[in-house]
Parts: sequence; C-alpha cells; structure tokens
Amino acid sequence: MNSRRVMAVSRKVLQSLRHDKRTAGFLVLMPFFMITIFGYTFGGEMKNVEVYVVNLDEGSPNGTVSDLIIAGLSSRDTLDLRLVNSVDVARQKVADAEAWAAIVFDADFSEGVMTALEMLRQGSPVVPSVVQVYMDATNPNIASAILSELQRSMQIVLVTNYNLVPPITVSQDSVYGEGAEFIDFFAPGVMGLAAMMVTFILSIISFVHERSTGTLDRLLTTPVTEGEIVAGYAIALGFVALIQSTVILVSAILLFQIQIEGSVILALGVILVLGIGMQGTGFLLSSIAKNEFQAIQFLPLILFPSILLAGVFWPLESVPAFLRPISDFIPLTYAVEALRSVMIRGWGLDRVWPDLTILVLFAFAMLALSTYGLKRRR
Repeated sequence: MNSRRVMAVSRKVLQSLRHDKRTAGFLVLMPFFMITIFGYTFGGEMKNVEVYVVNLDEGSPNGTVSDLIIAGLSSRDTLDLRLVNSVDVARQKVADAEAWAAIVFDADFSEGVMTALEMLRQGSPVVPSVVQVYMDATNPNIASAILSELQRSMQIVLVTNYNLVPPITVSQDSVYGEGAEFIDFFAPGVMGLAAMMVTFILSIISFVHERSTGTLDRLLTTPVTEGEIVAGYAIALGFVALIQSTVILVSAILLFQIQIEGSVILALGVILVLGIGMQGTGFLLSSIAKNEFQAIQFLPLILFPSILLAGVFWPLESVPAFLRPISDFIPLTYAVEALRSVMIRGWGLDRVWPDLTILVLFAFAMLALSTYGLKRRR
C-alpha cells in the first residue's frame, strides 16, 4: 500500500467536503444539535402536570389540613394545580383529557385527620382519612408522579405541623387506563414512530435513486403528471407503513397483551395519514438537496426531534419548557396523541378529529409542495 496515494485520496475527500458548505456545516453543527437535544430531554424533570383540585374540606378547630397539603403541592412546579368547586367539573376535565387528575378533599377531611391523630396518640385503632383521586392513567409515569407528589406533600405537612403521620388513604379511580402498564403507553408511540421513519427514509432514498439513475427524468417525459407521481408514491409507502404498524400491533397484542379500547381501523387510519405526510416531506426535502449526501443529511434533522420531543418514550411534561413549542410543530406529536386516545382511552373519530385534522392538513401541504417541486424540475 502506497502511503502517498492513500493521502492523496484523503485530501481529495476533504477538499470535496470543504467545497460543499452545507455538508461542512452539517458535520460541525449536527453533533452539537444532537448532544443539546439529548442532554436537555434526558435531563428534564416532569413539570406543569395539569391537575384539578376540589377542596370541600370544612376544616376543624385545629386548622384546615387540606389547605396545607394544597400549599405544599403548589410550592413545587411538578403539578399545575387548578382549583374548582365542583367534583363533576373536575372529573369531566379528566374525562376530556384536559387534565391528568382531579384530587378531591371531602368536607370532613380535616376533622377525620384530627380524630385520627388523637386516636394515634392514645394508641387506639385509627380509621384512615380518604383523599379521592380521579386519574387519567394512560401514562403510568405521570400517574406515578402525581401520586408521589400527593403522598410527599401530605407527609411533610403532617410531620411538620403535628409531629405524627396518621394514616391517610389515597383512593384512586382511573377514568382511563385502568391497569395500564408502560407497554400500553409505549406501543402507540412506537407504531407512529415506525410509520414515520419508514415512509420518510424510503421516500428520500427512492427519490434520490431515481434522480441519480435518470429514471425520474424519463418518467417526467411521459404523460404521467407530477401529482400522479407523488400520489403513487404516497399510496405505496403509506401501504408499507400500514403493514409495518399492523405487525407491531399484532405482535404487541399477542406477546404483551396491550390494551386496545378503541377502533383498530381508526388507529391504522391515523398511521396511514401520518405516513402519507412524511412521504411528501421526504420528497420535498430530497428535491431541495443537490446530491445524495445532502439528502441523507435531512434524516437526523427530522428524526431526532421527532423521537425525543413528540412524546414517544416519555411524556411531553418532561420536555424542558423552552423546547416544548417545537413539539407543536412535529406531526408525530399529534399522531401519537391520537393513537393513545384511540387505543387506551377508547375514543372515536368524534374526539380525535382535531389531531387527525392537523395530520390531514400536513399531508395535503407536503404533497402539494412536493408536486410543485416536481413541476419546477420539469
């Protein structure tokens, strides 16, 4: 092996990268982008989990214990407390997925705590006071965080103010997700992520391949219109995404017994719309790239934010606040939310249509822009 020839080849490769400013920027900025997203996402703590509180407690001569517990919960930013006077209103907020939980203190809560304290000092049998929690348990991590914060606040208040911890029972009523495990929360996200990755990667690779081989140019000389080309790819890759999602769904049911409360057909329909939109995105970005290497550079720019900031593996409440607005511009965010609402909450089209509408508009926009890009190429 001739070292001079080896070094000559190396210089040639580096010079080609130097002249391609987009690639040079990618090689420098992409590692910074990745470590920043990963660091902030993995290092983020769960914050601002929306919880409604109904305080019916009438207090006791020695104070209102529920007020102290609520103040303790408010002192930390894990929960975003909303105080209301009606149990029905709070429970409906949970049923509409506008809150993760509703905490209810009954009228005799403080009186029961004081009685329990007195019985505890006398060594007599104690009847625990009860805090009712109506929970959306579709996300086990959030459900666990809410209960942990409640237990922590109660313990600190009672030890600080009364030097004893009488038994208080937290009665949990799951509005959604009764008995749900992490796999039930995880599976819908993986289905959406798999569909997004397959259609996006295949569309970029297919389009770049047809450009490099001249197939696309020859196709454009035929009577086939640009819209027909884009639509054909959309149907084909959307079908591939459906097959893959069906495999994931069937495997999860057979191997892990995941919950399917709603319509499987509707869930797969969400997957199809997401796949069509991501196929259009792949086409559009490939047409912007000047060469194959530049086209591939778009993969991490699209995939990493979607994986980390769309709520696939952990709740959006764990994403730092300054990164949270990015999630609103990621199509996978709406697909994952719709899939979980269908599969775990059992919602139908009448309740998931806002998320589905956003996905449909995204798909139409990407297909239209892809068609426009092909027309410019012709």
